[in-house]
Amino acid sequence: MRILLVEDEQVFAGKLVDWLTRADYVVDHAATGGAAEALLKSESYRVIVLDIGLPDIDGLSLLRQWRRNHRLEPVLILTARSKWMERVEGLRAGADDYLPKPFHFEELVARLDVIVRRSEGRLSSRLSAGGFVLADESRSLTCPDGSEHTLTATEFRLMRCLISRPGRVFSTGELIDELYNIDRSPTRNVVQVYITRLRKIVGKERIRVLRGQGYYFDRSVQNVREPDR
Repeated sequence: MRILLVEDEQVFAGKLVDWLTRADYVVDHAATGGAAEALLKSESYRVIVLDIGLPDIDGLSLLRQWRRNHRLEPVLILTARSKWMERVEGLRAGADDYLPKPFHFEELVARLDVIVRRSEGRLSSRLSAGGFVLADESRSLTCPDGSEHTLTATEFRLMRCLISRPGRVFSTGELIDELYNIDRSPTRNVVQVYITRLRKIVGKERIRVLRGQGYYFDRSVQNVREPDR
């Protein structure tokens, strides 16, 4: 899952990027509102973490601008400001949640998980489709036959992308965006490698390819044969 982190404190931002990456998020970092705007014009994000004390523009003004322009990404605000009215202003500006500094990293991850689940219209931290269940906390995939498979970080991010929106066709470029941040330049063959690995677990009938378009997870398959070994 790809996140945009807008934070001007470089040392703190570096720690956040490291922590979020360990939690299986793909993170792009912008140190100013202008840099964030540039990234949003060319990249897609599932959630934005926004510090409101930016050097070039007030974060709340930036958020109001996004909402006026119909940007619908969930936004979690970070701030050192402690007055309750400032928190109310942030929520009224269009924020989905508000986390004052200092905070425990585990709370940040928990709040991100909640607002992403809410944006996807689900209640559980586990994703399920077609009898398969993907668990965030253990990075594991349980198959309809009850077998459980622990996934690598990249396999998990790819499976989370596909199973969270079954039937939605993702181009190779979109999947690369879900797997890697803008500082990485993987070849397009990387996606095929990981698709092949996942198909060995779930079966070719579950992860389908539309030639020239991309891949999608098919939850409607009936009487699926055993996965490829």
